[in-house]
Amino acid sequence: MQTQDQARTSIVHRATSGAVLLFIGLGMLAIGWDYPIGRLTQMGPGFIPRAIAVMICVIAVAIIIVDIADAGMDKAGGIQWRGLIFVSAAMLIFAVLVDLAGLVPAMFLAVVVSMLADKAASPATILLYAVLATGAGWLLFLVTLELPIPAFWR
Repeated sequence: MQTQDQARTSIVHRATSGAVLLFIGLGMLAIGWDYPIGRLTQMGPGFIPRAIAVMICVIAVAIIIVDIADAGMDKAGGIQWRGLIFVSAAMLIFAVLVDLAGLVPAMFLAVVVSMLADKAASPATILLYAVLATGAGWLLFLVTLELPIPAFWR
């Protein structure tokens, strides 16, 4: 049986995830540093990458602070393979199908596959969520933003 000290993780171990995220954010800032950012009304090619990198760094610092501040944090469980597999598969499905089948079928299938990551999701819940998310995506990307993506097959 493990003692309570063995179940606890070290501060360095707990802060590792935030540090990795901070490293990624700082790397993004370094790569995009020479790109012109322009102005808010006329953004340059470096505006969005730099804004995202700054947000990643802020989130990483918050993660580090929370992880270090919570001294009673238990060890994390194992890797959640089901979620990793289904969400990754959903992203691949969307990337492959969006050009071939259009936004609506690609988004619908991606949402259905990603919802399979939740063991407790019933078929009715998956169908309802897929229909609502696909409808919202169609409304946002095709109607509101008028992106040049076909809704269905070309």
